[in-house]
Amino acid sequence: MSSSQRAYAMLREQLLRSKFMPNQKINEVVLANDMEISRTPLREALNRLVAEGLLVDRGRGFSVPGLEPDMVFDLFEARLEIECATVRLACERASDEDLQALSEFLEESMAESPDASVDRLIELDIRFHDTIAELSGNTVLRQTLSNLNDRIFLIRWIAMDGRRERTQLQHRQILDCLCARDVPSAMAAMREHILFRNEDILSAIKAAYGHVYTLSAG
Repeated sequence: MSSSQRAYAMLREQLLRSKFMPNQKINEVVLANDMEISRTPLREALNRLVAEGLLVDRGRGFSVPGLEPDMVFDLFEARLEIECATVRLACERASDEDLQALSEFLEESMAESPDASVDRLIELDIRFHDTIAELSGNTVLRQTLSNLNDRIFLIRWIAMDGRRERTQLQHRQILDCLCARDVPSAMAAMREHILFRNEDILSAIKAAYGHVYTLSAG
């Protein structure tokens, strides 16, 4: 793995885990020293993260995106439309064997320990949705969804807390519609499942700021 790739992987993980504050300016000198790499590979990693929407290029440096409601709403709206598209295509294209495998995975995830961490629940949730995207047969939609999930990771992490049972029941409903090849019902179930009400997103944003500041204080 090159220095640039290593820096990218490390920074991406730190961004997803909220190791930086929203709108925080990135100190390239400190990062380069901490990672023991030169500024050139670090800059390559930073520019790659900008392209993915995980950092912002301010012209005179890089910073972490904020959690402005308008942008977060746009990201969730985009996720909603893509998830509806992938579930529609999966209804049409997934084989019975593929859906059986997804059903078995869902059974395993529902049997996960009640003490499972939110990180584990998010991992299972993302895998469920990514599998549907894979079954859609559209690589671009799947890649776009993956990027959107990265950009709203913190909000999804916050929203998952206390929603395990509801989330799993909704996953089962979506899968039942998929197995029935019922496109309208599958899309309706997906729309119901995706966090999209303005008040819910605003509440999650507020909680996300509190979470990040608590981590920073600790």
